[in-house]
Amino acid sequence: MLRPQHELAGLRGGAMTSRRMASIAFVGALHIVLIYALMNGLAQKIVSVVPHDIVAHIVETPQQQPVLPPPPVQIAKVQPTEQPAIEPVIDIQTPPAATAIQSPPPQPTAAIANSGASGLTNTHTTPPYPPDARRLGQQGTVVLQITIAVNGAVTDAKVATSSGTPALDQTAVAWVMSHWKYKPAIANGAPTQSVTQAAVKFDLKQAH
Repeated sequence: MLRPQHELAGLRGGAMTSRRMASIAFVGALHIVLIYALMNGLAQKIVSVVPHDIVAHIVETPQQQPVLPPPPVQIAKVQPTEQPAIEPVIDIQTPPAATAIQSPPPQPTAAIANSGASGLTNTHTTPPYPPDARRLGQQGTVVLQITIAVNGAVTDAKVATSSGTPALDQTAVAWVMSHWKYKPAIANGAPTQSVTQAAVKFDLKQAH
């Protein structure tokens, strides 16, 4: 059998009221728990924050005695004694007057006369006799034209007059150029080159 509409409405309204009451009671209990927890936590924090008692000790410092400055020292001023000024004595010696030294008059230079070359006798030796000419009995006199340098050495020798034997002529030329020395000729006060003549004699009686 069907219920009328107003009864269905009343049943729905009663059911909603009991459920709402349960929800409100649960929410209220939850708030109470939260408030209690908050209060306990804050109380612990406040207790932990409260500091311990501070004990102050008064330390008496000894008073320092004032330091007195030392008494002033009086320095006696010593008046310097005046010393008489000593003037330096400078001994200036006048140097003696220079004595003129007269140099001796120049000696006149002796003029050196011009002269011809002259032979040094210790060098003017006779050449050894050629063996072939001595074996063949050849002898004679060779006249040489000799050129003498400024130092007295023989720089050239030529046959001016032959002995008649070529071997004797060549022996004389070679010997004179390698052994003979001269005192050089003088011209205008100085040694000079000159030309002279000399004879070389080959004699079998004096052969050695």
